[in-house]
Amino acid sequence: MTDTDQVLTFLHQAKARVEGDGIDPTPGADAVRYTRDRLEEALPYAHAGGELPEQTRLKPVKQVVLGMSRPVTSNQAPFNRAVLQALDGAAAAIEGLAHSVDLHDQHANRVQAALATTELTVDDLVDDGRTVRAQLAELTDAVAALRAEVAEARSDLAVISAKQDLVFRTAREGLAEQGLDTGKLTELSRELATGFEQLYEDLEDQFRGTRDEVQAKLQPYLADIAATAGDGPVIDVGCGRGEWLAMLADAGVPAYGVDFNAVVVERCAAQGLDVREADALVHLREIEAGSARAITSFHVAEHLSLDTLVGLVDAALVALQPGGVLIFETPNPTNVNVGAASFYLDPTHLKPLHPQFLQFLVTQRGFASAEVRYLNTEDGPTLTVDDLAPNGELERSQQLVDKINWALAGPLDYGIVAVKAPSADA
Repeated sequence: MTDTDQVLTFLHQAKARVEGDGIDPTPGADAVRYTRDRLEEALPYAHAGGELPEQTRLKPVKQVVLGMSRPVTSNQAPFNRAVLQALDGAAAAIEGLAHSVDLHDQHANRVQAALATTELTVDDLVDDGRTVRAQLAELTDAVAALRAEVAEARSDLAVISAKQDLVFRTAREGLAEQGLDTGKLTELSRELATGFEQLYEDLEDQFRGTRDEVQAKLQPYLADIAATAGDGPVIDVGCGRGEWLAMLADAGVPAYGVDFNAVVVERCAAQGLDVREADALVHLREIEAGSARAITSFHVAEHLSLDTLVGLVDAALVALQPGGVLIFETPNPTNVNVGAASFYLDPTHLKPLHPQFLQFLVTQRGFASAEVRYLNTEDGPTLTVDDLAPNGELERSQQLVDKINWALAGPLDYGIVAVKAPSADA
């Protein structure tokens, strides 16, 4: 077979492969190996169309034909080599592509596995969420049931307390009529009084404000204590729930409270506060004269008779060190809403104390100075001049507006800050 026949045979074989005769398509690495094999088959024919070796002997007719076709076939060998190089480059590209496909397949498999894991995790979370919701529903029902039980218990306790007070009151009246044992009468009276102490504490919880609200109102008085020299204690008369004592403790100021309400004393002791169950007037008369740095009393003065109030001022003056400070705070009756209405929310209030009277009282009893501070104004609408006199007489109208606003929306409370005269040495 001549070289030309071999080339033609190879081309027919290639055509058959392209048309798919008996050839199965192969993916990836198989395709690369297939291409490499076909290149190996083509290499022996790469010289087709080139020069014949010098020793080649042809018949005259073949020499003539070859000479005539030489111009046509002279470039066949470079063409063949170029085709083989292109096929080799294509084979390399196919090999890279096959590798990339394999990598993508591996990545797709990993992503699919991760997706399956995520779906399982989500399913687990959904199941957990359902379980938690069910548990929360059970807890909500349990809390509601407990609240109902607590409400019922409180109601029962109130009924029992009312029955107890009724029994004690009836027994006290019966003992008094028959002139029986005074000790038993005192014991019954104490039990009955305890019920009223709890009533007052509940009343204060309802209308005085929360602990944080009360402490915010008392905050400015810390500056008065800080400005008072001396190392004696601050004595809080009628300390209530202990908000002021807690603030003094946080500020590092030595202090204790005095209150005859056993419920108050128990509450404050539970907070770690120093509160002594005693009559404040008696206590101030018993301590060493000039030993207290300050004496404070918030919303107590309005509960006292005039005789007791004067006695408290006198006892405080003796107990305070020179330069010591006495602080009273009480509802402001110059606010009509306070003096005519809210003051009487507390049935233990005796009568409102006008700020000018309380200021006069402490100076008349011997304090060197007394300052009135109006406190705790409520937020709300007030009148303006335009409301009363839109067309004139502004000055006169402004005075009237100021009086109305003070009377209806003025400060709810006022404080008296009285200072004992300092010593001659000071």
